[in-house]
Amino acid sequence: MIRPFRSTALTALSLALAAALSGSEAHAGWLPFFGGVSQPGPTAGSNGPPMNVWPQTYAKDLPPDPAMRFGQLPNGLRYVVMKNVTPAGQSSLRLRINAGSMEETNDQQGLAHFLEHMAFDGSAHVPNGEMIKILERHGLAFGADTNASTSWEETVYKLDLPKSDDDTLDTSLMLLREVASELTLQQSAIDKERGVVLSEERLRDTPSYRVLKQDLQFALKGQLAARRFPIGLVDVIRGATHAQLEDFYS
Repeated sequence: MIRPFRSTALTALSLALAAALSGSEAHAGWLPFFGGVSQPGPTAGSNGPPMNVWPQTYAKDLPPDPAMRFGQLPNGLRYVVMKNVTPAGQSSLRLRINAGSMEETNDQQGLAHFLEHMAFDGSAHVPNGEMIKILERHGLAFGADTNASTSWEETVYKLDLPKSDDDTLDTSLMLLREVASELTLQQSAIDKERGVVLSEERLRDTPSYRVLKQDLQFALKGQLAARRFPIGLVDVIRGATHAQLEDFYS
């Protein structure tokens, strides 16, 4: 059974697919992976998406692109599908989670980014270490075709598929579902990933980065964004536990 997405800010999601498919319609078999069926999106000549689906609903002066199919599943996941022919036969998937460092409390600074790293370290249906192997078997190179990023307001997982056959699409969407709601966050995996996150923090801590932080703290004085750099605080990263990451994840 596929569990519906949680309703917190962390999993108020939008899924973007730029699908280079051979048929006139985008691949439809992925919908069961996300626990629902599609609501109709706009078509050419329509007045836009149905209510409560996309932000364009509230910006009447910015009509949606008729080439894009918008929709929302009963569990709250929003999606957009657009046919793409370049590069031929390939697809790009993006899973955007509306949570970044701005969602953190003082004691959570760095957990959004830490959680991004944990996406590849085990879930309910994919054991630790298997996700990258599965993607590689479908032709994706880690880093080049498989990546993720965390900013102030969002966490984005990226898969660029070298082919758009049903098996590759279904597997990739299943893995994104695992990331969104099924991570196990085992303490052993957390301890292993901690060193990677701390290494990234040290790599970023350059004179130019420190100047950037000071500039933003001056320009945004008194605002939360100036105190919530996505890399977080070293002490929080060093002490992060399963309970803390699970709390932020849920």
